[in-house]
Amino acid sequence: GDRASVAFYSADHVEALAAALASGAHRDPSRPPVEPDEAQARTAEDEQDGEIIRVVAYAGLRRGELVALRWRDIDLGARKLTVRRSVSGGQELTSTKGRRYREVPIPDQALAPLARLQLRSEFTGQDDYVFVNRLGRRVEGSALRRRFQRARNAIGLEPLRFHDLRHTYGSLLVAGGVDLVSVKDAMGHARI
Repeated sequence: GDRASVAFYSADHVEALAAALASGAHRDPSRPPVEPDEAQARTAEDEQDGEIIRVVAYAGLRRGELVALRWRDIDLGARKLTVRRSVSGGQELTSTKGRRYREVPIPDQALAPLARLQLRSEFTGQDDYVFVNRLGRRVEGSALRRRFQRARNAIGLEPLRFHDLRHTYGSLLVAGGVDLVSVKDAMGHARI
């Protein structure tokens, strides 16, 4: 329900969470990878999960927007991304919540993870998803949320929701003196 104050993680907590996912803290230790290929694939997935946490927290995307993001939506040089699509109930929709699309300024903290992901050996074409599984398909949102919850619990962070990560972005913009109307637009909120 509605809470009086907006809950969000501090930048330190975001980094701790990203590091926990990247190191595989969310994985069941009783189920080690079998083959070297499998170990390598898991490492890549875990590192990407860490970057996802940073992008959500520092670019303020909704989960459905994040998983629908393609490389053509991102302009690292201009430091902005365009949210054109969102995944809801397994369907990719071209309009996002409440409007056709929105432009989001990318702060340094989100630019670096995106630049690192662009260096991967495959799935970096304009039409490729930014966040992919090992087959290059888009990451599954509910599985991502479960991994987030396991990593969060593994390092003992307060039990905020995956969605609360995006409020970190709003809080950083406000702390940086950005006016509320601009924050509202960047986050795609209908009202302040």
